Amino acid sequence: LPPPLADDKVKAQMNVLLDYFLPPVLRLLRRECHEPVVTKDTEIVMSLLRLLNCMLADFKDEEKAAKISAADTTKKIDGGFLFALIWSTGATTDGKGRTLYNDALRDLMAGNEDKPAPKITVKMPEKGSVYDWCWDHEKNKWLGGLETIPTYNIPPGTAFGDILVPTVDTVRYTHLMTTLMGLQYHSLFVGDTGTGKSVMIKDRLMKLPDKYMPHFMNFSAQTKANQTQDIIDNKIDKRRKGVFGPPLGKKMIVFVDDLNMPAKEKYGAQPPIEILRQLMHWGGWWDRKEIEWRTLIDLIFVAGMGLPGGGRTHLTCRYTRWFNVVCVTPIDNEGMARIFVTILQWFMGQFTGISAAAVVQPIVQATLDVFATVSRELLPTPSKSHYTFNLRDLAKVVQGVMNTSPTECGSDVDMFRLWIHEARRVFQDRLIDEHDREWFLTMQGEVVQKHFKKTMNKIVGDGANGSGLLLYADFLNKNLEYESRKYSQVHELPGTFKVVQEYLDEYNSVSKTPMNLVLFNYVLEHCCRMTRILRQPAGHALLVGVGGSGRQSVARLAAAIGEFELFQIQISKNYNRDAWFEDLRQLFRKAGEKNERVAFLFTDTQVVMESMLEDINNILNTGS
Repeated sequence: LPPPLADDKVKAQMNVLLDYFLPPVLRLLRRECHEPVVTKDTEIVMSLLRLLNCMLADFKDEEKAAKISAADTTKKIDGGFLFALIWSTGATTDGKGRTLYNDALRDLMAGNEDKPAPKITVKMPEKGSVYDWCWDHEKNKWLGGLETIPTYNIPPGTAFGDILVPTVDTVRYTHLMTTLMGLQYHSLFVGDTGTGKSVMIKDRLMKLPDKYMPHFMNFSAQTKANQTQDIIDNKIDKRRKGVFGPPLGKKMIVFVDDLNMPAKEKYGAQPPIEILRQLMHWGGWWDRKEIEWRTLIDLIFVAGMGLPGGGRTHLTCRYTRWFNVVCVTPIDNEGMARIFVTILQWFMGQFTGISAAAVVQPIVQATLDVFATVSRELLPTPSKSHYTFNLRDLAKVVQGVMNTSPTECGSDVDMFRLWIHEARRVFQDRLIDEHDREWFLTMQGEVVQKHFKKTMNKIVGDGANGSGLLLYADFLNKNLEYESRKYSQVHELPGTFKVVQEYLDEYNSVSKTPMNLVLFNYVLEHCCRMTRILRQPAGHALLVGVGGSGRQSVARLAAAIGEFELFQIQISKNYNRDAWFEDLRQLFRKAGEKNERVAFLFTDTQVVMESMLEDINNILNTGS
């Protein structure tokens, strides 16, 4: 404890709180709650003490400590202890465990006749969950989650991928992270894919004061210990003999994403994890060239990882004990509604002829309904292993709706029709048999009737073929530059076939490998789907089908329509890892250095090394 708190009265107060609250919540955690990352009791207690230390940081400053009265000291200890207890003993469990934890802690705080609760000078409000309240150690009071959310206005011209709407969850987790960073403690965020861990952490790190230097690292199955050491060594300076760190007066925050991805070696260890464990335990590592010990200072680690399973492994407790582990639970419906309502209301500001109130809430609620039903009913099986849906799919529907413009959508029915199309592209296009597709259409029809108060047939109308075929494309007017193209509905097929045929003829006239294609409805539908994906930022497609079904041909045609340069690797007998990296360098130079639109077509027959898939995964995750 800091010197101002080192008297017997304070110690007795702390002992009473620890003895009363800690054993029951640890017992609950071990017997009834599930932890994605398994912890030991000693780790949990250390996390509690670290967080409590952060809550009592004011007492480390003699000037501040002198101004704190005895009554305020008691309040700070009581409030700080409860907050630290919740976000250490209750932070490592999943959503169901948190519900159990909330009920148990509420009962403990209320106490009973046999075992009365210790007196808490600043009681936590009864409303909501214990996780909804944040202790403000400066004002000595509890703040509700909604009170801590800053007002958020999206700047004009912001790209969809750059919008991060703050929610109760993001504010909660980033507050926890910055609180721990204040005393140079490490934090580890665990959660399913699509819960926004990486985006949330990166956004917060980029907004830190100048005294912090953020540095980002991504682990993969191929990451080696030497690579990990070299990446960090290259970012630090020499302070004095044998001591290295960021520039004087600064602290480096190292964010390690996908922490549990490195493959295990022969004896079950993960070398990149072990080198980082050594750094945290011993405070440094050996310089491999000079064979000298390097002490590293002023480094704080923030890590993110997916749930263990599949390619992701469980981490050793010898490493996780250095972190405060926080489980990032999926965003609830209220949080998701807040995010997408905020984004769509901002987008609808340019539509003077449509009332935002008439379309925003119905579209958001319909999207949430479809997502929840699909996630619950369409579960992955061995023959349908790609039936995995996460929050990114939800965002893609809203992003697709935002592809339109006021000239193409003049009424609420036009917006509803576009939503029906985008939901089909995101969810229905993933389904592999007619039975699942028919099920989806029936379910979507019920959702449309419920939220839009109209039948799906009435909204869709005749479609492109007179029978309700719903297609949208941006290539219908060939005279426009690519950036000026409008995403509009295809109203008739003959004219669209003519436009696509012109693009095909142009491609064949300049290509060394012309395509002799006969255009019919199947080709046109897939072409519209592919051009839609290519026009979206971070738009990537996995084309699944039997040999000869036209996957490559449609991809080439869609790239030509979108004025993309098609890039493919050429496999030869001596093709190796160096040749693969050289090809990737060429691809990155074209896309990044020359700012050209490039479509990278990669087929299953070109996978000559398993590590190539790992590299593709890293490109999709981080862009590098």
